[in-house]
Amino acid sequence: MDLQELFDDKFQVVAAMDGDTCPALEFLLDGEASTAASRQGLLEMLMRVAELGFQGVPAKWTHEANKSEQIYEFVKGDLRLFFFKGQGRQIAVCTAGVMKKGQKADKGMVSLSASIKSAYFAALQSGTLKVKKNEDD
Repeated sequence: MDLQELFDDKFQVVAAMDGDTCPALEFLLDGEASTAASRQGLLEMLMRVAELGFQGVPAKWTHEANKSEQIYEFVKGDLRLFFFKGQGRQIAVCTAGVMKKGQKADKGMVSLSASIKSAYFAALQSGTLKVKKNEDD
C-alpha cells in the first residue's frame, strides 16, 4: 500500500494513494472557489495536527463518523475529510473528502475509509507500506 505524506513534524499526517492519484490531496487542492477557504483551513488543521497531535488541537476539529469502524472526519465549514488513526508517528491517515449533504456521515466514504484502514494495517503487518515524501521537502 502506498501513502502520500501530507505533513511531517512531531507526527505524520498521510493520505492513502489510489494508483497514481491521492484522492484526499486532490480534494484539498482542487475544488470550487466557494470552498477555497475551507480547503485551506483543512490544510492548516492537518499541519497543526502533525505539529501538536490531537491532544494539542481543539476537539471540535474532528468528529467520529463511525464508532464501530473507528473512522473520523476533519470538519471545516461544509467540508469533511475522512481519516483513521494510524500507527506510530502516523497520527492520521486521510482517505477522501466530501461536501457535507446531511446530518449523517457519508456511508460510502465511511465504507471506503474502513476498507483502506484494513489494507493499511495489513500492509503494516506485511511490511509493504510505502510513504511517498512530500515534494516540498
